[in-house]
Amino acid sequence: THMAEKGVGGKKFYTGDIDIPEGVRYGVVNAVMFLSQAYKESVQYDACDENNWELVNDRFPLSNACGQLGMSYQDFKCRADEKFMECPVKPEMEQYGLTSAGWFQAPAPFKCGPKERFPITGFWDYEEGRENNEDAYANALGRVDVEGCCWWGRGVIQTRGTCNYGKLNYHLGKRAALEGRDALYGEIDFCEFPQGICSSDETYGGELQWMVGFFEWADRIQTYDVDGWNYLEKLKEFTDGGYTDFSFVDAVSGVLNIGCHNPPCKGFGSVPVQPHNKRDRNDTFQRILNAMQVSRIFRPPKAPTPLPTPEPSLEPTQSLPTTELPTFFDVPTERPTKTMAPTAELDRPPPEVVVEVEQEVKKSKARFDKLLLKSEYPDGERPSYLYTWQGFQRALKKMTSGTGPGEQNFFYIGAGISPNSLQYGLVNIAAFMAHAVTQAIYYDSCDENSWEQVSFRYPISNSCGQKGRSYQDEKCDGRHEGMECEVDPTMEVYGVTRARWLGAPPPLYCADRSTGYWDHITGFEENEPPFANSAGRNDVRGCCWWGRGALQIKGVCSYGLLNHYLGKKAADEGRPSLYPDIDFCKNPGAICSDRRAEELRWVTALFHWVITVQQSQAYLSKLREFVDNNRYAEEEASFIGQMNRVLGGTAEEISRRTEMFFTALKVFGLTEEPEEPVLTFCGRDKTDAESTCTPCETDMDCRGLLLCHSNVTACNITEFVDSNSQGSGSVPLATDVDGSDIVDLTGPTPAANALPDSGVVDEGPMVSQSAAVSITTTNYCGKSWSDAASRCSFACPSGNDRQCPPEQKCFGDIETCSDEDSQSIQSSGPTSNYCGLNWNHAARCSVLCSSGTDAECPNGQKCFGDVVC
Repeated sequence: THMAEKGVGGKKFYTGDIDIPEGVRYGVVNAVMFLSQAYKESVQYDACDENNWELVNDRFPLSNACGQLGMSYQDFKCRADEKFMECPVKPEMEQYGLTSAGWFQAPAPFKCGPKERFPITGFWDYEEGRENNEDAYANALGRVDVEGCCWWGRGVIQTRGTCNYGKLNYHLGKRAALEGRDALYGEIDFCEFPQGICSSDETYGGELQWMVGFFEWADRIQTYDVDGWNYLEKLKEFTDGGYTDFSFVDAVSGVLNIGCHNPPCKGFGSVPVQPHNKRDRNDTFQRILNAMQVSRIFRPPKAPTPLPTPEPSLEPTQSLPTTELPTFFDVPTERPTKTMAPTAELDRPPPEVVVEVEQEVKKSKARFDKLLLKSEYPDGERPSYLYTWQGFQRALKKMTSGTGPGEQNFFYIGAGISPNSLQYGLVNIAAFMAHAVTQAIYYDSCDENSWEQVSFRYPISNSCGQKGRSYQDEKCDGRHEGMECEVDPTMEVYGVTRARWLGAPPPLYCADRSTGYWDHITGFEENEPPFANSAGRNDVRGCCWWGRGALQIKGVCSYGLLNHYLGKKAADEGRPSLYPDIDFCKNPGAICSDRRAEELRWVTALFHWVITVQQSQAYLSKLREFVDNNRYAEEEASFIGQMNRVLGGTAEEISRRTEMFFTALKVFGLTEEPEEPVLTFCGRDKTDAESTCTPCETDMDCRGLLLCHSNVTACNITEFVDSNSQGSGSVPLATDVDGSDIVDLTGPTPAANALPDSGVVDEGPMVSQSAAVSITTTNYCGKSWSDAASRCSFACPSGNDRQCPPEQKCFGDIETCSDEDSQSIQSSGPTSNYCGLNWNHAARCSVLCSSGTDAECPNGQKCFGDVVC
């Protein structure tokens, strides 16, 4: 309130323009942006002091206090006209942080002090849980001391640097009081005691941490105007544009976190970098924006356009025509086909089949992203924001192994019996992806778009059903009779995505109310008088079952089946459940809004494919015939024709589905030679990348100051990994999408344990089936130490959180796990000699060199000994 009404130093927190009808929305968006950035900077960690988070060669330098992400905080100088406010750097200053990361044996709070007190600084040993200062250990910028390094981030948006602290002191602190200006914290000298933000008497209660954040936001973010990019102007453009251009969020993340709006850029540092957690910041902003229903609540009152509109407006590119073209085939049922495929084909796939398919999916990543995961936006084609290769890979893992979706509901990837088993699985994935592109990826939507018009209006009650359907009346029958969700007319659910053209209807919602229509000419919802959809509904009571996810799952039956097999109902009835905490009947919106939405969008779609398409004997017979006769090589259309007859759709949808099916076959190399992989690895430069061979996709996958370099041919390990694995019985340890090992200790057999539910195959260490060496550990993953000790589910031998599933961390000294639970991690067989470009590269355990000679290794590699895998 103080920063909005009174302000500090002539600067106020922007709450909008009251002189224009649109004005209040600008202020709300500014507040949402501030809150989302504050959440990612500090709130989610419950931290006041900046955490020591940046690893340098798998260690946390103590000199990270001087700066992380390529920055030197004591060198954050003010511009010439503000330089008089800047804090001086005093080498003798000592400060000690109060808060640090909350995971077990995380680095201690930052500290600073003179070289006389701390001659050199080392690193934080997270395995021992203590500092190691035996030798100097530099941060990313080469600092091996903490002299003058007292300006780390503090408060809700992590205010850092001598300039920002000087401004705090000049406007809010002791200097303001001494010079006769109003001072909210006149007892605190922020230049002498910057730790006062987190450790003073004013800290407790939280106001000070928020106040310094609001002040910096008003002083630095709201006034940002560099190279034609003005924050307030861009905020208004984003708001007026219908809240769709989320590149605005990434730009603000850059301004706040690294000092520039066009990342990767130098900003406060010396080399170009990306903002820390850029994607998470964007997702958090969108979640808060949608939760506050900004597009629905904060809008000016406008008179409705007279009904009917004299002339129809142009149709949006993503919506279907007002008068639909007749479909060539019958509309598909949302219920399972009654003629079941043979039970054996729907059982859990053998582990070796899972590995083989996952390796093919992984090899196809570049083509998968380029050819399948692309969406149509008003300004042209872009990579999909919602549907990612990582999300698909994780979902495929869940639907083919581990806990799974219930027996006989596994996604079909082949049974390993026929020599064409791999091709069967890849063609099934191709067919699924073709339909997913047609249904959702093309539009980059999770929630169903409101596309059907009635008298040139978009009824709000389209959430009840479009194309004449009533989703809440679509009951289950046959073997699933009675499994549908119960309809609650008081339930309120709000969608999170919508079509992206200007003036498009807002996300669908359901609630206990009568509704009107969305006027896409004026861009407003008009509820007086009520307005009916094509089925005659003029309310949204119980209408919470619209399409969601990659296959746009609709209707109470489909959501009931999700809950019965994947959700809370399964857990409550004592059956295995992938999502025991999600009641899809009470929270159908979880598919799009849950923190696991990246995989839920895919998992629910894969399950729906199993129930509605794959369990048809006719479908699998046609699929096998298509593969066995090698018809995919000729782009023969009988199989896709059968699939189109099952799935139906408009002429445009059928055409797109057919095109994308053959595109997906190319992605997996079934109809033409696959493109050469793009070899991208982390390093300070290409030479450095060749020496470390740490794979990456973007700069954000690399640590510290490292960047992602392409065409690093010296690291082309795919070729010899594949050739070595064929016929050798080599099976990779399951790894998570970031490439770190995950060891599942919960499965019934060692083979199953190699493929945990939450991991995916990666280019991690290779493990021979003739393994003789084993490694035991007392490090396990969990949400807390007690959780890890009680679960004993995933081991993390290195002590690194990267070996753990999402939302879990690595905890040590867990002696409670039984010998049965803590099955040894099988390592590479009779020798410890492996090939590589260097010892670290050899530690990937990809190619054995049992004799210890370089002759056994691929060209350019040598044999290294004492490699523990």
